[in-house]
Amino acid sequence: MAHENDNWKEKLNLPTRDDRPQTEDVTATKGNEFEDYFLKRELLMGIFEAGFERPSPIQEESIPIALAGRDILARAKNGTGKTAAFVIPSLEKINLKKNKIQALLLVPTRELALQTAQVCKTLGKHMGVQVMVTTGGTTLKDDIM
Repeated sequence: MAHENDNWKEKLNLPTRDDRPQTEDVTATKGNEFEDYFLKRELLMGIFEAGFERPSPIQEESIPIALAGRDILARAKNGTGKTAAFVIPSLEKINLKKNKIQALLLVPTRELALQTAQVCKTLGKHMGVQVMVTTGGTTLKDDIM
């Protein structure tokens, strides 16, 4: 079923493919695609432009559960896509027509807060979302700046 907007992927500014060897932690997937989750096109654009090609195992397990509004407790090694596993459903649930705070992501460290905010900005870049990091030890004025 051809549609005039089916070639949107061809217009994306994709990064150079990462051909480094990968471990089973990221390759042992069920074969799902990000399109299988019926995500907003603007979110898919951010996902693909960030260099994601298909969901990692932690993302395959987490994203559908989070999209259904259920709680998740998951564990995976560094570099397996954990941050995107909770950021993607959070961004998907945002109503772009409402100009108000719609998501609050709590993380345990300043460094993780900065990393999570960057992932939100990267994946949500075509959505027009605004992201703010606020941490202890800084003034609200500094956080707003």
